[in-house]
Amino acid sequence: MLWASALQFSLEFVTPTMNTTAVDNRRLRERERGGRGGVVGAFSSLEYFHFCKAEPAHFFFSSSNRIAEYFTEGRSLLVRWKMEILIGLLISSLSLYCDFTDAECLVVSPASLVVKYGDPASSNCSSDTPVEMGWEATQGGVGLTDNKVKILNWKADGVTDWDNNPTCFTDGGLCQKQLNITVYKLPDSVSISYRKYPDPMVEGHQYLLQCLVQNIAPIGRLRVTFYKVSATGEQTELDTQQKSKDNIKTPENGTYTLDFTPGRDDDGAQLLCSAMLDLGPEGPQPPPVMDSNRLNTNVHYKPQFTSPGCFSMSITEGDTLSLNCSANGNPAPSYDWLLPHADPNTMEERSVVTITNMAKSHSGNYTCFARNPLGNSTCTVKVEVTVDYLPIIAGLAAAVVVILLVVSCFTYSSYYKHRRMGHYQLKDMLPRRHKNKHVVQHNGMDQSFM
Repeated sequence: MLWASALQFSLEFVTPTMNTTAVDNRRLRERERGGRGGVVGAFSSLEYFHFCKAEPAHFFFSSSNRIAEYFTEGRSLLVRWKMEILIGLLISSLSLYCDFTDAECLVVSPASLVVKYGDPASSNCSSDTPVEMGWEATQGGVGLTDNKVKILNWKADGVTDWDNNPTCFTDGGLCQKQLNITVYKLPDSVSISYRKYPDPMVEGHQYLLQCLVQNIAPIGRLRVTFYKVSATGEQTELDTQQKSKDNIKTPENGTYTLDFTPGRDDDGAQLLCSAMLDLGPEGPQPPPVMDSNRLNTNVHYKPQFTSPGCFSMSITEGDTLSLNCSANGNPAPSYDWLLPHADPNTMEERSVVTITNMAKSHSGNYTCFARNPLGNSTCTVKVEVTVDYLPIIAGLAAAVVVILLVVSCFTYSSYYKHRRMGHYQLKDMLPRRHKNKHVVQHNGMDQSFM
């Protein structure tokens, strides 16, 4: 008896703003339709709406207190506390019932949509059992059906309301489900620029890049990426940014900035930014991307010598020396040479120095100066002039050989004349007679033999 009385009283507090006649009429309709029995059947559809759609904490602390005061008037404080706990448990049980009923009565499919501004959209609301239902929406709304149906379609030929969230409901609002719609719009333009134009852009200095994305929605789903494209076409990501503006549904302009510090390798590169609208798996795939224009970079830097740079070398006396001074710089550098055999205050204004017929006096340091408005660099080449003794040695050897040949010829000639063409005694030339020997004349000359 106490439970029934408490429930009856609680319902009066649950619907304090309702007209008594309306409540009675609603209860009468529930009875005619064979509504729920027992404690649950005591609720009309409008009472359900008032109770289930309010915050449970409000009813637990306000309704339970008021009901407890009614039943414990004039009784002890302990009795009142017990009654508050009892009524609180009852309301909590009813809250669980509301969650179950709300989750089971209607199903919206698809439950969420991502729609481009101006495009058509549709969704279905369905129930396990036939009920009177409708769609409440700023576009494509459908009134409560006259007949009980199991499915009802919502459709909009072109979504132009940025905050359109259609809600499917049953008679009296007993059940309702909301369709979540994200309306998006691609940007009108994406552009990149310098916040302050660099004139000129200098190596090691910092410059502020600015990427402007115009008229995009929802801006909270926008990701902006800065890129650098080298002179060879290699693309490098510099930074990615995203702003937390999930509560903004209408089109907005977005400005994104990046501090950029160029190096000499960035000379001739290009800078750009890319705007990607990432709407999740329900959005278009792949996510739409729009690139900005490209900024050409002209980085100024002081000269730097290229290979082989500064070195030492030896050169043979009499040969020709040629030294080329080459350095990278922007603007292009000018060159000066300081030569060891010239006046120390004299500079050769050229990138290549050439000296023919090198002599020992040309040995020393050859210093090149490369200059431009950003600074200068120096490079020194140490040159040593050497004498090649091989030709001298070869000449001396040849001379010795010639002298030896001359001496040999003279010596041979002198010896031959002495042995073959010397003076002879006539008596030595006459033939001699010997015993048992014969004299034979050969070619006018006598020779003896045994």
